Amino acid sequence: MNGSQDDADGSAPPILVFGADERLADWSPEAAALPGLADRLADGMPSAELEELAGPRRTIVPLAGGGAVWRLANSTSPATQAVPSVASMDSPVTAPAPAPVPTVQPMRDPAGRLFAAASHDLRQPLAALSLLIGTLDSRLAEGRTGGVERSGRDLLHSMAQAVESMRSMVDGHFDLVRLESGLVEPDIRTHAVNGVLMRLALDVAPRFADRGLRFSVMPCSAMVKTDSALLERLLHGLVANALRVTGHGRVLVGCRTRGDCLRIEVWDNGRGLSPQRLEALRSELARPVGEGSGTLGLDLTLVRGLARKLGFGLELCSAEGRGSVFAVIVPRSVEASESTGGEEQPEAAVPDSGAADISRTRILVIEDDPMVLAALEALLSQWGCSVVGADSYDAAVERIGPTPDRFDLIISDLRLKGAANGIVAIRQIAKLFGRPVPGMILTGDTDPKRLREARLSGYTLLHKPVAPLALRAAVIRLLGHDSI
Repeated sequence: MNGSQDDADGSAPPILVFGADERLADWSPEAAALPGLADRLADGMPSAELEELAGPRRTIVPLAGGGAVWRLANSTSPATQAVPSVASMDSPVTAPAPAPVPTVQPMRDPAGRLFAAASHDLRQPLAALSLLIGTLDSRLAEGRTGGVERSGRDLLHSMAQAVESMRSMVDGHFDLVRLESGLVEPDIRTHAVNGVLMRLALDVAPRFADRGLRFSVMPCSAMVKTDSALLERLLHGLVANALRVTGHGRVLVGCRTRGDCLRIEVWDNGRGLSPQRLEALRSELARPVGEGSGTLGLDLTLVRGLARKLGFGLELCSAEGRGSVFAVIVPRSVEASESTGGEEQPEAAVPDSGAADISRTRILVIEDDPMVLAALEALLSQWGCSVVGADSYDAAVERIGPTPDRFDLIISDLRLKGAANGIVAIRQIAKLFGRPVPGMILTGDTDPKRLREARLSGYTLLHKPVAPLALRAAVIRLLGHDSI
């Protein structure tokens, strides 16, 4: 795809790359120069729109992970040159001067786009499965008296943990590959660390509740200078590691100021480490990226790589039989307000997703994956919500009609069919109502630019596959029944 498979005349072939969703993910400069495609190619274009523009002379090569590569006929190659007319056959033919061989330019980050597409596509069925498990769990909860129901709930609980484990591995493997391939570039800005901590609490608290563990986050008013998305992913890795080693008790995340830095600490009261194992783990964390992944495990390997990429310090203390503390040393912003310290502030409260009543809530759901849309409709309906579903912005406008009834919440995927993404869809539909409407972006996308755009939109962002309890907690918070 980078010009290694040349045409017979030595020029690089025009290539279009499609993801498993049959939308355009990348293309070569030669494809963009073709007469029928010039100035028309755009990310996310459906393959159906390009069939006529690309012409019938193409070779389609399926990709193992879904999607396909189209190798188009080059208009300058002998195979596609026009056959001379009868009139021109009588005229002397002058051999054309050899065309200059074009400079082969690499495609725009094809590996990164393919990783993102594969990760997104894997998350879709996991998202649907997680939501359906939550729906079935709610239905079984209505009949808790019998032994069959209890047995079914135990089995369902095990299924939910398996899905969560799959999600964690998918996230970790794709993030690690992107990191070690040099595809992750931090976007360093000033951020309120409390926003990162609250998103972390919302996402991971249900996992601890499922295991009978307590998870607490101490609010912090400090401002830090970093990439907030990568910092959040790093903390996810530390919390996942703490969850794995903690059989009972609690895990606590808190902050302490140290000069011009902020220590974000993750405490657990798990089994702890012996002095020998503690020193060995410290040595492994100090090794260069790319070494020791088998010993560290996926979560800590990713933590080490992200810390190195962001220029963070990592510290580890542990006492055998008492637990461990991981600390991430993050530079504070120059305009930071002084943090009052985690130990002096109240714990962050995660909404009690089972206590608040969200029945009779009207929710508009926009999701272009039919499987995920059906699962969302089933789960929200099980909670008593009135749900209207659509697969695009245009379809949503059509469903709600010219005089739309009041909706309490709009949930949208980030990628949608058509020109409008989820952010645009929520904003435009809210204008139809003539009043602000809470919005939530639910996405399986891993592209850093798209995720950054989603976070800057101001809408709540949840990642697929989302735990049903985390989704319910987010809905409760957006409806104003509780707050974090």
